[in-house]
Amino acid sequence: MLYLVSNEKISIHSFIGLILIYRVKSLLSKYLLLTLIVFCTLQTGCEDIDSSPNTNKYTYYDDISDITYLNSSFYTTNYDLSGNAGEQIDLIVYNIVDTETVMNNKFSLGLNGQGYLSITNDGNDLFLQSRSNYNIFKISNTGEIAYLSSDTLNTKWLPSGLTYNSSNDSLVFLYRNTEKNNQYRLREVSKLLSEQSKNDREFVLNGLDTTVYGALCIAYKEPNLYVLAFDGQEDVLITMDYSSLNLISNESVNDSTAVGIDIVNNSIYLSYRDRTISLFKEL
Repeated sequence: MLYLVSNEKISIHSFIGLILIYRVKSLLSKYLLLTLIVFCTLQTGCEDIDSSPNTNKYTYYDDISDITYLNSSFYTTNYDLSGNAGEQIDLIVYNIVDTETVMNNKFSLGLNGQGYLSITNDGNDLFLQSRSNYNIFKISNTGEIAYLSSDTLNTKWLPSGLTYNSSNDSLVFLYRNTEKNNQYRLREVSKLLSEQSKNDREFVLNGLDTTVYGALCIAYKEPNLYVLAFDGQEDVLITMDYSSLNLISNESVNDSTAVGIDIVNNSIYLSYRDRTISLFKEL
């Protein structure tokens, strides 16, 4: 009897043990399954985010950049601030009606991430240079890109302006030395960018901001070079003799939001961040 009772007790304990083990395994399985579902959900979500960049065009808050005058209109680009992928930069055409800046047209350039763009023209086509990544573009006045290229300089030379010299049909680039921030370099280069510069000069401009800004953009009308720059407090217009690069004048613009310059006939026009263009002074 004791033997049988003992066997009964062992059987009952074993049965209870098996039930407990089964319940624990069941709970662990449910926990592992839930964990796996959550992990897969998060992983899929991350993959969707990584593989789906925001390509929505968003230019509402963008400033405009440098300006150039062609076919009785001013051409400029928006300074892309969205951070989105896809087509974010437009070629924008403005007219001045009385004193109002009126948009006439715009054309998508199919670009993003170019930062501030200097711009000039040769009477037919437009030429742009990115301040942030050094790219140089030749485009039509309807935004068709003819080429994408770059200058041959070391990247210590920061793009700081672009204009056109009609006397020898060449592009004129201004650069600032980021290792010596009051040192500048003016280069004349063929429009095809296929030849070495035959006029490459270094010079010093004192009294300008030496952190981030300094010279921003340029315009040329014989015999002078005009440089729109920031002196650390406000924007200034520097006039230099083009041949000697001697300083002629340094005058306040009475603003700190000017971003572009061009000369129309004998008048200097400036563009501003708020998408306006206005006469600065007569020459």
